[in-house]
Amino acid sequence: MVPGNNLGEPPRAPTKSVLRLVFALAGVVAFVCGYLGLSQHIERTGGYGSDPFDLIYYDLQLFVLGAPPLDDGGPFPALLNFARFAAPAVTAYALVEACRLLFATELRRLRDRNARGHVIVCGDGLVADTLARRLQAAGHRVVAVRSDVTTPSGSGQVARAARDPSVLRGAGIGRARAVYACTDDSATNAAIGLAAARHGRSPLTVYAQVADPELCLALQARHLGLARHPGARLDFFNIDDLAARKLFAEDPLTAVDGRPPRVVVLGATAFGRAVLVELARRWRVRDPHGARLVPLVLVDEAATEAAAQLTHRYPFLSRVCRIIPLDGGLGELLGQLPRAGFPLPPDRVFICYDDEERALKTALTAEQLWHGGPGSMVVRLDRLANLREAFGSGTGLGVLDDLSGALRLYGVVHAACDPALIGDDLVERLARVIHESYVVARRRHGERPGGNPALVPWEELPESLRRANRAQAKDIGRKLRELGCALSPRVGPGDEHALEEPEIERLAILEHQRWLAEQVASGWRYAPHRDDERRLHPALSPWEDLREDLRERNHEAVRELPVILADAGFRIVRVGHA
Repeated sequence: MVPGNNLGEPPRAPTKSVLRLVFALAGVVAFVCGYLGLSQHIERTGGYGSDPFDLIYYDLQLFVLGAPPLDDGGPFPALLNFARFAAPAVTAYALVEACRLLFATELRRLRDRNARGHVIVCGDGLVADTLARRLQAAGHRVVAVRSDVTTPSGSGQVARAARDPSVLRGAGIGRARAVYACTDDSATNAAIGLAAARHGRSPLTVYAQVADPELCLALQARHLGLARHPGARLDFFNIDDLAARKLFAEDPLTAVDGRPPRVVVLGATAFGRAVLVELARRWRVRDPHGARLVPLVLVDEAATEAAAQLTHRYPFLSRVCRIIPLDGGLGELLGQLPRAGFPLPPDRVFICYDDEERALKTALTAEQLWHGGPGSMVVRLDRLANLREAFGSGTGLGVLDDLSGALRLYGVVHAACDPALIGDDLVERLARVIHESYVVARRRHGERPGGNPALVPWEELPESLRRANRAQAKDIGRKLRELGCALSPRVGPGDEHALEEPEIERLAILEHQRWLAEQVASGWRYAPHRDDERRLHPALSPWEDLREDLRERNHEAVRELPVILADAGFRIVRVGHA
Protein backbone atom coordinates (compact mmCIF):
# COMPACT_ATOMS: atom_id res chain seq x y z
CA MET A 1 0.00 0.00 0.00
CA VAL A 2 1.33 3.39 -0.90
CA PRO A 3 -0.03 6.88 -0.75
CA GLY A 4 -0.12 8.77 -3.99
CA ASN A 5 -1.15 12.25 -4.89
CA ASN A 6 -3.48 11.49 -7.77
CA LEU A 7 -5.58 8.83 -9.42
CA GLY A 8 -2.65 7.48 -11.39
CA GLU A 9 0.32 8.85 -13.21
CA PRO A 10 -0.50 12.04 -15.10
CA PRO A 11 -0.37 11.88 -18.87
CA ARG A 12 3.23 12.08 -19.97
CA ALA A 13 4.27 14.95 -22.16
CA PRO A 14 4.47 13.99 -25.85
CA THR A 15 8.14 15.09 -26.03
CA LYS A 16 9.09 12.65 -23.26
CA SER A 17 7.29 9.81 -25.00
CA VAL A 18 9.03 10.59 -28.29
CA LEU A 19 12.41 10.82 -26.57
CA ARG A 20 11.93 7.47 -24.89
CA LEU A 21 10.92 5.90 -28.18
CA VAL A 22 13.99 7.35 -29.89
CA PHE A 23 16.35 5.96 -27.26
CA ALA A 24 14.60 2.59 -27.28
CA LEU A 25 15.10 2.35 -31.03
CA ALA A 26 18.69 3.56 -30.61
CA GLY A 27 19.29 0.75 -28.13
CA VAL A 28 17.98 -1.86 -30.58
CA VAL A 29 20.04 -0.41 -33.44
CA ALA A 30 23.15 -0.23 -31.22
CA PHE A 31 22.71 -3.88 -30.22
CA VAL A 32 22.33 -5.05 -33.83
CA CYS A 33 25.22 -2.91 -35.06
CA GLY A 34 27.38 -4.07 -32.16
CA TYR A 35 26.68 -7.71 -32.92
CA LEU A 36 27.52 -7.33 -36.62
CA GLY A 37 30.53 -5.09 -35.95
CA LEU A 38 31.98 -7.46 -33.33
CA SER A 39 31.54 -10.38 -35.71
CA GLN A 40 33.51 -8.53 -38.40
CA HIS A 41 36.20 -7.36 -35.96
CA ILE A 42 36.80 -10.79 -34.36
CA GLU A 43 36.85 -12.48 -37.76
CA ARG A 44 39.58 -10.06 -38.85
CA THR A 45 41.70 -10.00 -35.67
CA GLY A 46 41.01 -13.42 -34.11
CA GLY A 47 41.82 -14.27 -30.49
CA TYR A 48 38.23 -14.25 -29.19
CA GLY A 49 35.30 -16.62 -29.44
CA SER A 50 33.03 -15.92 -32.38
CA ASP A 51 30.03 -18.14 -31.75
CA PRO A 52 26.66 -16.31 -31.34
CA PHE A 53 26.58 -16.55 -27.54
CA ASP A 54 30.06 -15.04 -27.25
CA LEU A 55 29.08 -12.23 -29.60
CA ILE A 56 25.91 -11.50 -27.61
CA TYR A 57 27.94 -11.45 -24.38
CA TYR A 58 30.50 -9.01 -25.81
CA ASP A 59 27.70 -6.96 -27.38
CA LEU A 60 25.92 -6.49 -24.05
CA GLN A 61 29.19 -5.32 -22.51
CA LEU A 62 29.22 -2.41 -24.94
CA PHE A 63 26.32 -0.92 -22.93
CA VAL A 64 28.57 -0.70 -19.84
CA LEU A 65 31.53 1.03 -21.51
CA GLY A 66 33.63 -1.76 -22.90
CA ALA A 67 34.10 -5.28 -24.20
CA PRO A 68 37.30 -7.46 -24.27
CA PRO A 69 37.61 -7.53 -28.10
CA LEU A 70 38.00 -3.72 -28.01
CA ASP A 71 40.86 -3.74 -25.48
CA ASP A 72 43.57 -4.11 -28.17
CA GLY A 73 42.48 -0.96 -29.98
CA GLY A 74 41.35 -0.30 -33.52
CA PRO A 75 40.78 0.21 -36.22
CA PHE A 76 37.17 -0.98 -35.83
CA PRO A 77 34.46 -1.58 -38.40
CA ALA A 78 32.05 1.31 -38.93
CA LEU A 79 29.15 -0.61 -37.38
CA LEU A 80 31.19 -1.34 -34.24
CA ASN A 81 32.35 2.27 -34.02
CA PHE A 82 28.72 3.40 -34.04
CA ALA A 83 27.67 0.79 -31.47
CA ARG A 84 30.47 1.51 -28.97
CA PHE A 85 29.25 5.11 -28.65
CA ALA A 86 25.51 4.59 -29.06
CA ALA A 87 25.22 1.76 -26.53
CA PRO A 88 26.73 3.71 -23.56
CA ALA A 89 24.57 6.71 -24.53
CA VAL A 90 21.45 4.55 -24.24
CA THR A 91 22.67 3.26 -20.86
CA ALA A 92 23.30 6.80 -19.64
CA TYR A 93 19.81 7.87 -20.67
CA ALA A 94 18.29 4.86 -18.91
CA LEU A 95 20.18 5.71 -15.71
CA VAL A 96 19.06 9.34 -15.84
CA GLU A 97 15.45 8.30 -16.42
CA ALA A 98 15.58 5.78 -13.58
CA CYS A 99 17.00 8.38 -11.20
CA ARG A 100 14.35 10.84 -12.27
CA LEU A 101 11.56 8.38 -11.61
CA LEU A 102 13.08 7.32 -8.29
CA PHE A 103 13.52 10.84 -7.01
CA ALA A 104 10.15 11.90 -8.41
CA THR A 105 8.48 9.26 -6.24
CA GLU A 106 10.46 10.31 -3.19
CA LEU A 107 9.76 13.98 -3.84
CA ARG A 108 6.07 13.21 -4.23
CA ARG A 109 6.08 11.34 -0.93
CA LEU A 110 7.91 14.22 0.71
CA ARG A 111 5.36 16.66 -0.71
CA ASP A 112 2.52 14.49 0.57
CA ARG A 113 4.05 14.25 4.04
CA ASN A 114 4.51 18.03 4.27
CA ALA A 115 1.34 19.03 2.43
CA ARG A 116 -1.10 21.41 4.10
CA GLY A 117 -4.82 21.76 3.61
CA HIS A 118 -5.02 18.76 1.28
CA VAL A 119 -7.61 15.99 1.09
CA ILE A 120 -6.94 12.27 1.61
CA VAL A 121 -9.13 9.76 -0.25
CA CYS A 122 -8.91 6.10 0.80
CA GLY A 123 -10.24 3.43 -1.53
CA ASP A 124 -9.97 1.72 -4.90
CA GLY A 125 -13.55 1.65 -6.14
CA LEU A 126 -15.84 3.83 -8.19
CA VAL A 127 -16.79 6.08 -5.28
CA ALA A 128 -13.17 6.84 -4.37
CA ASP A 129 -12.17 7.49 -7.98
CA THR A 130 -15.17 9.70 -8.67
CA LEU A 131 -14.77 11.68 -5.46
CA ALA A 132 -11.05 12.22 -6.07
CA ARG A 133 -11.73 13.52 -9.57
CA ARG A 134 -14.43 15.87 -8.29
CA LEU A 135 -12.13 17.19 -5.57
CA GLN A 136 -9.31 17.75 -8.05
CA ALA A 137 -11.67 19.50 -10.45
CA ALA A 138 -12.67 21.80 -7.59
CA GLY A 139 -9.03 22.77 -7.09
CA HIS A 140 -8.21 20.60 -4.07
CA ARG A 141 -4.95 18.74 -3.76
CA VAL A 142 -5.74 15.04 -3.36
CA VAL A 143 -3.58 12.37 -1.75
CA ALA A 144 -4.97 8.94 -2.57
CA VAL A 145 -4.37 5.89 -0.37
CA ARG A 146 -5.06 2.84 -2.46
CA SER A 147 -3.78 -0.66 -3.16
CA ASP A 148 -0.27 -0.86 -4.51
CA VAL A 149 -0.04 -2.20 -8.05
CA THR A 150 2.24 -4.97 -6.77
CA THR A 151 -0.29 -6.26 -4.25
CA PRO A 152 -3.82 -7.61 -4.64
CA SER A 153 -6.31 -4.77 -4.57
CA GLY A 154 -9.26 -4.76 -2.22
CA SER A 155 -10.75 -2.93 0.71
CA GLY A 156 -8.86 -5.12 3.17
CA GLN A 157 -5.52 -3.95 1.76
CA VAL A 158 -6.67 -0.34 1.90
CA ALA A 159 -7.83 -0.72 5.49
CA ARG A 160 -4.54 -2.15 6.69
CA ALA A 161 -2.65 0.71 5.07
CA ALA A 162 -4.94 3.52 6.15
CA ARG A 163 -4.91 2.33 9.75
CA ASP A 164 -1.12 2.26 9.76
CA PRO A 165 0.16 5.45 11.46
CA SER A 166 3.19 5.54 9.16
CA VAL A 167 0.98 5.49 6.05
CA LEU A 168 -1.28 8.16 7.53
CA ARG A 169 1.74 10.30 8.33
CA GLY A 170 3.05 9.68 4.83
CA ALA A 171 -0.25 10.97 3.48
CA GLY A 172 0.13 14.11 5.61
CA ILE A 173 -2.68 13.35 8.06
CA GLY A 174 -1.37 15.93 10.53
CA ARG A 175 -1.97 18.79 8.11
CA ALA A 176 -4.86 17.42 6.05
CA ARG A 177 -8.16 19.26 5.78
CA ALA A 178 -10.35 16.19 5.23
CA VAL A 179 -10.21 12.41 4.89
CA TYR A 180 -12.72 10.36 2.89
CA ALA A 181 -12.91 6.59 3.53
CA CYS A 182 -14.59 5.20 0.42
CA THR A 183 -13.84 1.50 0.07
CA ASP A 184 -16.59 -0.96 -0.85
CA ASP A 185 -16.88 -2.22 2.73
CA SER A 186 -18.59 -0.17 5.46
CA ALA A 187 -16.66 -1.80 8.32
CA THR A 188 -13.39 -1.00 6.57
CA ASN A 189 -14.45 2.61 6.10
CA ALA A 190 -15.41 2.92 9.75
CA ALA A 191 -12.02 1.51 10.79
CA ILE A 192 -10.20 3.94 8.50
CA GLY A 193 -12.31 6.82 9.77
CA LEU A 194 -11.59 6.01 13.40
CA ALA A 195 -7.86 5.65 12.73
CA ALA A 196 -7.75 8.94 10.85
CA ALA A 197 -9.71 10.72 13.58
CA ARG A 198 -7.30 9.42 16.22
CA HIS A 199 -4.17 10.49 14.36
CA GLY A 200 -5.51 13.69 12.82
CA ARG A 201 -5.78 17.10 14.39
CA SER A 202 -8.40 19.82 14.34
CA PRO A 203 -9.79 21.15 12.02
CA LEU A 204 -9.58 17.76 10.26
CA THR A 205 -12.92 16.29 9.17
CA VAL A 206 -13.20 12.57 8.47
CA TYR A 207 -16.02 11.19 6.32
CA ALA A 208 -16.68 7.44 6.23
CA GLN A 209 -18.99 5.92 3.62
CA VAL A 210 -21.58 3.48 5.01
CA ALA A 211 -23.59 1.43 2.50
CA ASP A 212 -26.40 0.43 4.87
CA PRO A 213 -28.64 3.49 5.49
CA GLU A 214 -29.86 2.14 8.84
CA LEU A 215 -26.29 1.57 10.04
CA CYS A 216 -25.42 5.05 8.82
CA LEU A 217 -28.25 6.51 10.92
CA ALA A 218 -27.09 4.52 13.95
CA LEU A 219 -23.50 5.73 13.62
CA GLN A 220 -24.64 9.31 13.14
CA ALA A 221 -26.72 9.02 16.30
CA ARG A 222 -23.76 7.77 18.30
CA HIS A 223 -21.58 10.55 16.93
CA LEU A 224 -24.17 13.18 17.84
CA GLY A 225 -24.43 11.66 21.31
CA LEU A 226 -20.74 12.09 22.15
CA ALA A 227 -20.03 13.57 25.56
CA ARG A 228 -17.37 15.71 23.94
CA HIS A 229 -16.18 16.03 20.39
CA PRO A 230 -12.53 15.20 19.69
CA GLY A 231 -10.23 17.48 17.76
CA ALA A 232 -10.91 15.70 14.48
CA ARG A 233 -14.58 15.48 13.49
CA LEU A 234 -15.90 12.12 12.29
CA ASP A 235 -19.04 11.85 10.20
CA PHE A 236 -20.72 9.17 8.11
CA PHE A 237 -22.48 9.37 4.76
CA ASN A 238 -24.61 7.14 2.57
CA ILE A 239 -24.40 7.33 -1.21
CA ASP A 240 -28.09 6.63 -1.85
CA ASP A 241 -29.23 9.27 0.63
CA LEU A 242 -26.94 11.91 -0.86
CA ALA A 243 -27.95 11.05 -4.42
CA ALA A 244 -31.65 11.37 -3.57
CA ARG A 245 -31.08 14.77 -1.98
CA LYS A 246 -29.11 15.94 -5.01
CA LEU A 247 -31.81 14.64 -7.37
CA PHE A 248 -34.59 16.74 -5.87
CA ALA A 249 -32.37 19.75 -5.34
CA GLU A 250 -31.77 19.78 -9.10
CA ASP A 251 -35.25 18.72 -10.18
CA PRO A 252 -37.83 19.40 -7.45
CA LEU A 253 -41.28 17.90 -7.42
CA THR A 254 -43.84 20.36 -8.79
CA ALA A 255 -47.60 20.47 -9.09
CA VAL A 256 -49.23 19.27 -12.30
CA ASP A 257 -52.31 21.18 -13.46
CA GLY A 258 -52.79 22.53 -9.95
CA ARG A 259 -52.67 19.12 -8.24
CA PRO A 260 -49.90 17.11 -6.56
CA PRO A 261 -47.97 14.95 -9.04
CA ARG A 262 -48.72 11.24 -9.26
CA VAL A 263 -45.51 9.39 -8.43
CA VAL A 264 -44.39 5.78 -8.93
CA VAL A 265 -41.30 4.33 -7.22
CA LEU A 266 -40.20 0.96 -8.60
CA GLY A 267 -37.98 -0.87 -6.12
CA ALA A 268 -37.87 -0.42 -2.34
CA THR A 269 -34.08 -0.45 -2.44
CA ALA A 270 -31.93 1.88 -0.38
CA PHE A 271 -32.12 4.44 -3.17
CA GLY A 272 -35.86 3.90 -3.66
CA ARG A 273 -36.53 4.52 0.02
CA ALA A 274 -34.28 7.57 0.03
CA VAL A 275 -36.16 8.95 -2.99
CA LEU A 276 -39.51 8.45 -1.27
CA VAL A 277 -38.40 10.18 1.93
CA GLU A 278 -36.67 13.07 0.19
CA LEU A 279 -39.52 13.88 -2.17
CA ALA A 280 -41.85 13.91 0.84
CA ARG A 281 -39.52 16.31 2.68
CA ARG A 282 -39.44 18.65 -0.28
CA TRP A 283 -43.18 18.55 -0.80
CA ARG A 284 -43.81 19.25 2.88
CA VAL A 285 -41.88 22.50 2.54
CA ARG A 286 -43.94 23.35 -0.52
CA ASP A 287 -47.24 22.48 1.19
CA PRO A 288 -46.58 22.83 4.96
CA HIS A 289 -50.25 22.45 5.93
CA GLY A 290 -50.57 19.06 4.22
CA ALA A 291 -53.67 20.13 2.36
CA ARG A 292 -52.79 18.06 -0.73
CA LEU A 293 -51.26 14.62 -0.26
CA VAL A 294 -48.96 13.29 -2.95
CA PRO A 295 -50.32 10.01 -4.38
CA LEU A 296 -47.32 7.69 -4.40
CA VAL A 297 -47.20 4.06 -5.52
CA LEU A 298 -44.37 1.91 -4.15
CA VAL A 299 -43.83 -1.25 -6.20
CA ASP A 300 -41.68 -4.03 -4.79
CA GLU A 301 -41.90 -7.70 -3.85
CA ALA A 302 -42.12 -6.48 -0.23
CA ALA A 303 -43.71 -3.07 -0.81
CA THR A 304 -46.23 -3.32 2.05
CA GLU A 305 -43.53 -4.13 4.57
CA ALA A 306 -41.24 -1.40 3.24
CA ALA A 307 -44.01 1.22 3.38
CA ALA A 308 -44.81 0.29 6.98
CA GLN A 309 -41.16 0.56 7.96
CA LEU A 310 -40.77 3.95 6.31
CA THR A 311 -43.89 5.49 7.84
CA HIS A 312 -42.79 4.22 11.25
CA ARG A 313 -39.30 5.63 10.84
CA TYR A 314 -40.45 8.95 9.37
CA PRO A 315 -43.87 9.82 10.84
CA PHE A 316 -44.27 12.89 8.63
CA LEU A 317 -44.63 10.69 5.53
CA SER A 318 -48.27 9.90 6.26
CA ARG A 319 -48.97 13.63 6.55
CA VAL A 320 -47.45 14.34 3.15
CA CYS A 321 -48.03 11.27 0.94
CA ARG A 322 -50.81 8.80 0.23
CA ILE A 323 -48.61 5.74 -0.13
CA ILE A 324 -50.08 2.85 -2.13
CA PRO A 325 -47.88 -0.26 -1.72
CA LEU A 326 -48.10 -2.89 -4.46
CA ASP A 327 -46.40 -6.20 -3.72
CA GLY A 328 -45.00 -7.50 -6.99
CA GLY A 329 -43.42 -6.12 -10.13
CA LEU A 330 -44.25 -4.09 -13.18
CA GLY A 331 -47.12 -6.38 -14.21
CA GLU A 332 -48.92 -5.83 -10.90
CA LEU A 333 -48.33 -2.10 -11.23
CA LEU A 334 -49.95 -1.78 -14.64
CA GLY A 335 -52.84 -4.06 -13.74
CA GLN A 336 -53.78 -2.67 -10.32
CA LEU A 337 -53.11 1.06 -10.55
CA PRO A 338 -56.37 2.10 -12.22
CA ARG A 339 -58.36 0.08 -9.66
CA ALA A 340 -56.48 1.86 -6.86
CA GLY A 341 -57.67 5.26 -8.07
CA PHE A 342 -54.32 6.07 -9.65
CA PRO A 343 -54.81 6.78 -13.36
CA LEU A 344 -52.03 6.13 -15.84
CA PRO A 345 -49.68 7.53 -16.85
CA PRO A 346 -47.91 8.75 -13.70
CA ASP A 347 -46.32 12.18 -13.71
CA ARG A 348 -43.00 11.02 -12.25
CA VAL A 349 -41.44 7.55 -12.27
CA PHE A 350 -38.35 6.52 -10.31
CA ILE A 351 -36.88 3.14 -11.28
CA CYS A 352 -34.62 2.30 -8.37
CA TYR A 353 -33.61 -1.35 -8.76
CA ASP A 354 -30.08 -2.22 -7.66
CA ASP A 355 -29.83 -4.48 -10.73
CA GLU A 356 -28.92 -1.87 -13.34
CA GLU A 357 -29.79 -4.04 -16.32
CA ARG A 358 -33.22 -4.75 -14.86
CA ALA A 359 -33.75 -1.04 -14.22
CA LEU A 360 -32.77 -0.09 -17.77
CA LYS A 361 -34.83 -2.91 -19.28
CA THR A 362 -37.88 -1.82 -17.29
CA ALA A 363 -37.50 1.76 -18.47
CA LEU A 364 -37.13 0.78 -22.12
CA THR A 365 -40.01 -1.72 -22.22
CA ALA A 366 -42.74 -0.16 -20.04
CA GLU A 367 -44.30 2.13 -22.64
CA GLN A 368 -47.21 2.92 -20.31
CA LEU A 369 -44.78 4.95 -18.19
CA TRP A 370 -43.30 7.05 -20.98
CA HIS A 371 -45.80 9.90 -21.07
CA GLY A 372 -44.88 12.04 -18.09
CA GLY A 373 -42.90 14.66 -19.97
CA PRO A 374 -39.19 15.58 -20.12
CA GLY A 375 -37.09 13.93 -17.42
CA SER A 376 -40.12 12.25 -15.88
CA MET A 377 -38.63 8.73 -15.84
CA VAL A 378 -35.53 8.56 -13.65
CA VAL A 379 -33.47 5.35 -13.85
CA ARG A 380 -30.95 4.58 -11.13
CA LEU A 381 -27.61 3.57 -12.59
CA ASP A 382 -24.15 3.12 -11.19
CA ARG A 383 -21.48 1.55 -13.36
CA LEU A 384 -23.69 1.88 -16.44
CA ALA A 385 -24.20 5.60 -15.87
CA ASN A 386 -22.04 6.45 -18.88
CA LEU A 387 -24.89 5.20 -21.05
CA ARG A 388 -26.58 8.56 -20.51
CA GLU A 389 -24.23 9.97 -23.14
CA ALA A 390 -25.56 7.42 -25.63
CA PHE A 391 -29.12 8.63 -25.00
CA GLY A 392 -28.09 12.27 -25.28
CA SER A 393 -29.68 13.35 -21.99
CA GLY A 394 -32.30 15.39 -23.81
CA THR A 395 -29.76 17.19 -26.01
CA GLY A 396 -30.67 15.34 -29.19
CA LEU A 397 -26.99 14.44 -29.65
CA GLY A 398 -27.20 10.81 -28.53
CA VAL A 399 -27.02 7.71 -30.66
CA LEU A 400 -30.10 6.19 -28.93
CA ASP A 401 -33.62 7.58 -28.57
CA ASP A 402 -34.30 9.05 -25.11
CA LEU A 403 -38.09 8.78 -25.48
CA SER A 404 -38.48 12.46 -26.41
CA GLY A 405 -36.53 13.49 -23.34
CA ALA A 406 -38.65 11.52 -20.86
CA LEU A 407 -35.79 9.15 -20.00
CA ARG A 408 -33.23 10.36 -17.48
CA LEU A 409 -30.39 8.03 -16.58
CA TYR A 410 -29.22 9.03 -13.12
CA GLY A 411 -25.74 8.08 -11.95
CA VAL A 412 -26.04 7.84 -8.18
CA VAL A 413 -22.29 7.73 -7.51
CA HIS A 414 -21.55 10.75 -9.67
CA ALA A 415 -24.41 12.68 -8.06
CA ALA A 416 -23.48 11.73 -4.50
CA CYS A 417 -19.74 12.37 -4.80
CA ASP A 418 -20.19 16.09 -4.31
CA PRO A 419 -17.82 17.28 -1.55
CA ALA A 420 -20.21 20.06 -0.53
CA LEU A 421 -23.09 17.60 -0.25
CA ILE A 422 -21.04 15.12 1.79
CA GLY A 423 -20.01 17.97 4.08
CA ASP A 424 -23.67 18.77 4.76
CA ASP A 425 -23.65 16.48 7.79
CA LEU A 426 -26.32 15.55 10.33
CA VAL A 427 -25.60 18.58 12.51
CA GLU A 428 -26.12 20.85 9.50
CA ARG A 429 -29.39 19.14 8.55
CA LEU A 430 -30.71 19.29 12.11
CA ALA A 431 -29.71 22.95 12.30
CA ARG A 432 -31.84 23.66 9.23
CA VAL A 433 -34.83 21.88 10.75
CA ILE A 434 -34.36 23.73 14.05
CA HIS A 435 -34.37 27.04 12.20
CA GLU A 436 -37.44 26.12 10.14
CA SER A 437 -39.30 25.08 13.31
CA TYR A 438 -38.35 28.37 14.95
CA VAL A 439 -39.63 30.36 11.98
CA VAL A 440 -42.96 28.49 11.96
CA ALA A 441 -43.40 28.97 15.71
CA ARG A 442 -42.60 32.69 15.62
CA ARG A 443 -44.92 33.32 12.69
CA ARG A 444 -47.63 31.44 14.52
CA HIS A 445 -47.24 34.07 17.23
CA GLY A 446 -47.64 36.87 14.71
CA GLU A 447 -43.99 37.87 14.24
CA ARG A 448 -42.78 39.00 10.83
CA PRO A 449 -39.29 39.25 9.25
CA GLY A 450 -39.26 43.03 9.65
CA GLY A 451 -39.28 42.72 13.42
CA ASN A 452 -37.07 39.64 13.67
CA PRO A 453 -34.13 39.27 11.24
CA ALA A 454 -34.01 35.51 11.89
CA LEU A 455 -37.38 34.91 10.18
CA VAL A 456 -35.87 34.25 6.76
CA PRO A 457 -35.06 31.06 4.80
CA TRP A 458 -31.92 29.19 5.84
CA GLU A 459 -30.05 30.28 2.71
CA GLU A 460 -30.63 33.95 3.61
CA LEU A 461 -29.81 33.58 7.30
CA PRO A 462 -26.66 35.42 8.47
CA GLU A 463 -23.74 33.10 9.14
CA SER A 464 -23.68 34.06 12.82
CA LEU A 465 -27.24 32.77 13.24
CA ARG A 466 -26.45 29.64 11.25
CA ARG A 467 -23.60 28.93 13.64
CA ALA A 468 -25.98 29.38 16.55
CA ASN A 469 -28.36 26.79 15.10
CA ARG A 470 -25.48 24.40 14.47
CA ALA A 471 -24.32 24.80 18.05
CA GLN A 472 -27.83 24.02 19.28
CA ALA A 473 -28.01 20.90 17.10
CA LYS A 474 -24.56 19.78 18.20
CA ASP A 475 -25.60 20.11 21.85
CA ILE A 476 -28.60 17.76 21.55
CA GLY A 477 -26.62 14.72 22.69
CA ARG A 478 -25.33 16.45 25.83
CA LYS A 479 -28.77 17.59 26.90
CA LEU A 480 -30.30 14.16 26.38
CA ARG A 481 -27.59 12.61 28.53
CA GLU A 482 -28.63 14.94 31.33
CA LEU A 483 -31.97 13.12 31.29
CA GLY A 484 -30.44 9.66 31.02
CA CYS A 485 -31.61 9.47 27.39
CA ALA A 486 -30.00 8.89 24.01
CA LEU A 487 -30.80 9.04 20.32
CA SER A 488 -31.82 5.85 18.55
CA PRO A 489 -32.63 5.28 14.87
CA ARG A 490 -36.33 4.69 14.31
CA VAL A 491 -35.68 1.15 13.06
CA GLY A 492 -38.17 -1.47 14.19
CA PRO A 493 -40.31 -1.32 17.32
CA GLY A 494 -39.03 0.54 20.34
CA ASP A 495 -40.09 2.47 23.41
CA GLU A 496 -39.87 6.14 22.54
CA HIS A 497 -39.46 8.35 25.56
CA ALA A 498 -42.00 11.17 25.81
CA LEU A 499 -40.57 14.23 27.48
CA GLU A 500 -42.38 15.13 30.67
CA GLU A 501 -42.89 18.69 31.89
CA PRO A 502 -40.06 18.61 34.48
CA GLU A 503 -37.73 17.31 31.76
CA ILE A 504 -38.89 20.00 29.36
CA GLU A 505 -38.14 22.60 32.01
CA ARG A 506 -34.70 21.15 32.65
CA LEU A 507 -33.79 21.00 28.97
CA ALA A 508 -35.08 24.54 28.45
CA ILE A 509 -32.81 25.78 31.24
CA LEU A 510 -29.82 23.92 29.77
CA GLU A 511 -30.48 25.34 26.32
CA HIS A 512 -30.83 28.88 27.69
CA GLN A 513 -27.59 28.54 29.63
CA ARG A 514 -25.77 27.30 26.52
CA TRP A 515 -27.19 30.11 24.40
CA LEU A 516 -26.45 32.73 27.07
CA ALA A 517 -22.79 31.69 27.33
CA GLU A 518 -22.47 31.70 23.55
CA GLN A 519 -23.96 35.18 23.18
CA VAL A 520 -21.92 36.71 26.01
CA ALA A 521 -18.75 35.27 24.47
CA SER A 522 -19.74 36.95 21.19
CA GLY A 523 -20.01 40.36 22.84
CA TRP A 524 -23.78 40.62 23.34
CA ARG A 525 -25.23 42.40 26.40
CA TYR A 526 -28.57 42.62 28.14
CA ALA A 527 -31.04 45.36 27.27
CA PRO A 528 -34.82 45.60 27.62
CA HIS A 529 -35.19 45.89 23.85
CA ARG A 530 -33.37 44.02 21.10
CA ASP A 531 -30.82 45.90 18.98
CA ASP A 532 -28.79 43.68 16.68
CA GLU A 533 -26.44 46.44 15.56
CA ARG A 534 -25.43 47.21 19.15
CA ARG A 535 -25.63 43.53 20.15
CA LEU A 536 -28.30 44.02 22.78
CA HIS A 537 -30.89 41.37 23.65
CA PRO A 538 -33.62 41.13 26.32
CA ALA A 539 -33.02 37.39 26.88
CA LEU A 540 -29.43 37.85 28.07
CA SER A 541 -30.17 37.26 31.72
CA PRO A 542 -30.16 34.25 34.07
CA TRP A 543 -33.11 31.88 33.79
CA GLU A 544 -34.53 33.07 37.11
CA ASP A 545 -34.72 36.65 35.81
CA LEU A 546 -36.00 35.77 32.34
CA ARG A 547 -39.39 37.07 31.24
CA GLU A 548 -42.10 34.44 31.08
CA ASP A 549 -42.66 34.83 27.33
CA LEU A 550 -38.94 34.29 26.71
CA ARG A 551 -38.98 31.22 28.92
CA GLU A 552 -41.88 29.86 26.91
CA ARG A 553 -39.86 30.17 23.72
CA ASN A 554 -37.31 27.78 25.19
CA HIS A 555 -40.10 25.45 26.29
CA GLU A 556 -41.52 25.44 22.75
CA ALA A 557 -38.12 24.67 21.27
CA VAL A 558 -37.72 21.68 23.59
CA ARG A 559 -41.24 20.41 22.83
CA GLU A 560 -40.35 20.50 19.13
CA LEU A 561 -37.21 18.43 19.67
CA PRO A 562 -38.86 14.98 19.34
CA VAL A 563 -40.53 16.11 16.10
CA ILE A 564 -37.26 17.46 14.70
CA LEU A 565 -35.47 14.23 15.53
CA ALA A 566 -38.30 12.08 14.15
CA ASP A 567 -38.11 13.91 10.83
CA ALA A 568 -34.43 12.97 10.70
CA GLY A 569 -35.20 9.32 11.48
CA PHE A 570 -34.38 9.31 15.21
CA ARG A 571 -36.24 8.89 18.47
CA ILE A 572 -35.43 9.61 22.10
CA VAL A 573 -35.03 6.54 24.31
CA ARG A 574 -34.33 6.13 28.00
CA VAL A 575 -31.01 4.38 28.69
CA GLY A 576 -30.25 5.36 32.28
CA HIS A 577 -31.21 7.58 35.17
CA ALA A 578 -31.09 11.34 35.08
